[in-house]
Amino acid sequence: MTTAPAAAQSVFEAAGERALGMAGAFVAVADDATAVHWNPAGLVGAQPLGMTIGWHDFQIGNSEQAPTVGVRRGRSTLTSLGTWPLGVSYGTVQRSRLTTDAGGLVSGQSLRVSHVGLTILQSLLDDVVAGATLRVMRGGLATGGVGETTSGEALGRVSDLPHDTKTTFDLDVGLMATAPRLRLGLALKNLRSAVLGEVAGNAISLPRQARAGLAVLPADGVTLAMDLDLNTVDLMGDLRRMFAAGGEAAIGSRLQLRSGVRWNLADDWRAVGAVGASVSLRRGFWVDGHFSLGRDDESREWGVALRAGF
Repeated sequence: MTTAPAAAQSVFEAAGERALGMAGAFVAVADDATAVHWNPAGLVGAQPLGMTIGWHDFQIGNSEQAPTVGVRRGRSTLTSLGTWPLGVSYGTVQRSRLTTDAGGLVSGQSLRVSHVGLTILQSLLDDVVAGATLRVMRGGLATGGVGETTSGEALGRVSDLPHDTKTTFDLDVGLMATAPRLRLGLALKNLRSAVLGEVAGNAISLPRQARAGLAVLPADGVTLAMDLDLNTVDLMGDLRRMFAAGGEAAIGSRLQLRSGVRWNLADDWRAVGAVGASVSLRRGFWVDGHFSLGRDDESREWGVALRAGF
């Protein structure tokens, strides 16, 4: 039996509307409850008690055309609660894609995963903190032939098929170093490279990922950030190594605006642009939203989240 990679909630860009509004330049920012996903050590910079409930959707390729290899779509959710020195989270993700079977015909694959996470922080030096998120996951795969007239219909049917599920666990770790106007972050995901299932004799596992980040805070309410993946990963045929740059700025006390762009260094620097905003409902409560668009492969992402910090 050989091992093949899987596209599950191991992807950095699977959750966190603030992060996605900055195109994923967030490993060194990560100062809210979504740090449990982006960089566990960043939870130290969050407010004493924070939470987020978020939903994220994406699509790559034209779902209205005839079934075509490479068309993908997915949906994920993340609910997290964080404080020093602990965080807890629950997330779900479903990702479907069109590919080819052993006979060269178009077929569909769907991966469905849910997880419960526990995050723990530990100070190493005065301005350096380490964190780890242990995730217990239940995930499974489904495959099937394609007979529908459009890619969207085919993906919808495959995602509704029974999934062969199993329970496993994996581990993410992170470091965060802070200075008055500077933050450095490092996040390592899927250290166990957990196996979620098997397709045609191939074990489907979560690929290990490493990402470094830099954030600069030139003025109060302004953040500029960059992230770089330190390795290339294969997520079910989708080679990824991201470089992201983005920023956010507070406009008064009730509005935050952000934008950014990320490039896939493993795919001819293919770019995705992002915009996002947060609106304060009342003190400590925000609604976050984002939209991303990639011209070359018709990729689109959007989502919304409720975020709170006290």
